Amino acid sequence: MDENIKETIEYKKLEPSAKNCMRISAVIVLAVILIPATIITILLLEAGMLGLICLGASWILAAAYVAVAPALRYERYRYAIDEEAIRVRKGLLWISEDTVPMERLHKIKTSQGPIARIFKLSTINVTTAGGDVDIQFLKDEEATEIAELLKKKINEIVLKEREK
Repeated sequence: MDENIKETIEYKKLEPSAKNCMRISAVIVLAVILIPATIITILLLEAGMLGLICLGASWILAAAYVAVAPALRYERYRYAIDEEAIRVRKGLLWISEDTVPMERLHKIKTSQGPIARIFKLSTINVTTAGGDVDIQFLKDEEATEIAELLKKKINEIVLKEREK
């Protein structure tokens, strides 16, 4: 993409509550992995000193991940919707950008997981001829507005195709 065009795109940041949602999700996922691993290591495997050191290191790395990863993901996550395309920029270590041209839109779906529901956040899934892209961690009201806007855009595209 041309650098001049990139500079004119107005990317939006996520709501601050998205960072807490990301953090709680990370805690739950890591707890589901580390708690059974801890129980197995201590009770079933009768781990020696090296096993306990590895287990302790795993918990320290998990705590560091929960402290750092959600904040980095939050700071790097951006999205933009204009007349030409939907763009989503995200990543933890590697930053990627998905761009979906408006004329390729096929289907719009909103969803909300249990943790996101607590924070009143939703995800919009945009389906195109070439694949899907998600706009995550949107305030419920904003997700509804964007979904309606995109559905209208799909209807406009269908009407133009029929006129041909």
